[in-house]
Amino acid sequence: WARVSESVGLSERECLEANQFGDGKARWIYDPDTFSWDMANRMTKFIETNYSHPLPVNYTAVSNYMWIEPDDCVNMAGLLRGEMTWTKDVLAKVVELRGQGMMYKDIARQLSPNLTPS
Repeated sequence: WARVSESVGLSERECLEANQFGDGKARWIYDPDTFSWDMANRMTKFIETNYSHPLPVNYTAVSNYMWIEPDDCVNMAGLLRGEMTWTKDVLAKVVELRGQGMMYKDIARQLSPNLTPS
């Protein structure tokens, strides 16, 4: 992105925000067994560096920087903040895991890297 930025005279962030190509982007769906803090920290650092408050995060740029599907970036950013949407499917998963005898702290880890039971 540095080369593109240099050749067009825009900042790297502006180039990332403007790029509309997305073929071949990877998926990033939370799985507690394969979750990587390296990727999470890389995304968090990019957001903190480029979108300080009150500037809203442009997830097109995040997606292009990470080369991850935009919706997955939005979802993972929420999970990293400890946020999640409590859908019927999520609640059914909690009931299922609790029915298997799993403790709430372990269920929380299954749903999000930063979710803690209160």
